[in-house]
Amino acid sequence: MLQNEEVAAGLTRLADSICEKCLMSQTCKDVPMCGDVQLLKQAEELLKKA
Repeated sequence: MLQNEEVAAGLTRLADSICEKCLMSQTCKDVPMCGDVQLLKQAEELLKKA
């Protein structure tokens, strides 16, 4: 079974990959985050705290 750190790192890579492909990635600081990316980042934070 993967450790929380490994899972969190994988979620980070997945979120980054989604952002790289997004047409809004250059201006996303001014736009609400994509729901999928936001969910991945929340899961990453929860795993880091566990």
